[in-house]
Amino acid sequence: MTGKQKALIAAVVSPIVGFVVLLLLIAAVLGAGMAAKAGEAAKPGTVSSVAGIPPVMLTAYNNAVAGLAKLRPSCTGMTWSLLAAIGQVESGQAGGSSIAPNGDITPPIYGPLLDGSGAGGNTTPMYNTTEAEKQLAGGTTYARAVGPMQFMPATWISDGQDGNSDGARNPQNVFDAALTTAAYLCGTGAADLSKPDQLNTAILRYNHSQAYVAQVLQWKTTYDQVGQNTGNGSPMPGASARGQAVIAAAQRQLGMPYSWGGGGTGGPSTGFCDGKNGYLDGVCQADHTVGFDCSGLSQYAYGQASVSIARTAQDQYDGAPTKIPLSAGIGGLQPGDLMFFSLNPGSSKGIYHVGIYLGGGQMINAPHTGANVRVEAVWLGSYTGGGRY
Repeated sequence: MTGKQKALIAAVVSPIVGFVVLLLLIAAVLGAGMAAKAGEAAKPGTVSSVAGIPPVMLTAYNNAVAGLAKLRPSCTGMTWSLLAAIGQVESGQAGGSSIAPNGDITPPIYGPLLDGSGAGGNTTPMYNTTEAEKQLAGGTTYARAVGPMQFMPATWISDGQDGNSDGARNPQNVFDAALTTAAYLCGTGAADLSKPDQLNTAILRYNHSQAYVAQVLQWKTTYDQVGQNTGNGSPMPGASARGQAVIAAAQRQLGMPYSWGGGGTGGPSTGFCDGKNGYLDGVCQADHTVGFDCSGLSQYAYGQASVSIARTAQDQYDGAPTKIPLSAGIGGLQPGDLMFFSLNPGSSKGIYHVGIYLGGGQMINAPHTGANVRVEAVWLGSYTGGGRY
C-alpha cells in the first residue's frame, strides 16, 4: 500500500482488526523448524507450531520467507516473526475466519468502509475507482482494506503475489497475502531488515504510523523470544499442555479493557468501583467497562484449561498446590504458571496482583484501570513468587 493510502487508514485498520488484540500471544513454538511446504524436512529459521497462529497461516509465513529470495533477491533479514507480527496486528491471525488447506479464508476479512463517517478516525471518503477494486472490496463503492494482512484494493492489484502457485492472486488467501506482505515490506530496492533503522522504514511503508511500528515490533520481539527457546519438540521448554492452554486462552483476551472486579470463568464482564479502585481521573470506569481485572483474567484462562481456581489474587496464591518461592527467581517458573506480586515481596501476604508467565521474562496480565490486557516484562520490584496448578 502506498504511504499516502496507509496514512489515511492508519487509524482505521489497527483498531478494527488489531484491537485485539496487542501480545503476545503469546506464542509457544514447537520444534526448530517447519518446511516451506507441509510434510517436508525441517529447515532452519522456520517454526512448526505457535499457540494462537493457525497452522496453515504459520506455514504461509514460512513459505513467504522461503519464496522471497526469488522475488526480492536484494532484500535480506525477512523473518516469519515479522510477518506473524503484521498478521497479529492487522487481523488477529485471521481471527474469526476458518482457513482451508489451500489458504482461502471463510468468511472473508474486510476493514471498515472508508466512507468519511469517522469510524476509526476516517473523515475523508475513499472510493474504489475501478470495477476490479470494487470486487476486491466485496462489491462496495467505498474503499476498504481486505484480507488477513489488510491491503487496499488498489495496492493489491498493483502488488499482489501468488503465494500458493495456483495461478490466482487473492488477498483473502493467507499464502498470497503473506508473500505480498513480505514483498511489500522489502520494497523494490536493496534492504536489510535485520538492521533496526531499515526495519522501521519497512514497517512505516506498510502503515505510516510510529505507534503501529511499535505495536508490530512488540509482537515481533515476543515471537523472536519464543523462537529462541525452540528445539526440544515441545511448544515451549518446560511448558505443560495445561500451561499452553492457559496461555492461549489469555492471549485471546489481549486488548480487552481492564475493569476492576470484572471477568471470571465465564469471560469478560463489567466490574464495580469500591471507593478506591475502578476509577480513572476521579470517575468510575469499572461499572460500565466490560473487561477483566488481573485475577478475573487468570481465573478465566485457567477455566478454559478446565482448572477451577479462586477469584482473587491472594486466594489464587493460597490455593496453588505448588508454590515457586521468590528465591527460585523467574527461572523457576514454567509458561502458564501464575506470578504473584505483593506489597511485601517474599511474603505470602499483601498480594495485590497476578499475571500469567509466558517465558522469556514476559507475562500477560490486566494491569490497571485505563489499560488493556497486555504482554509486558515481569515486575521484578514486587514479584513475590509463583503458583502452579
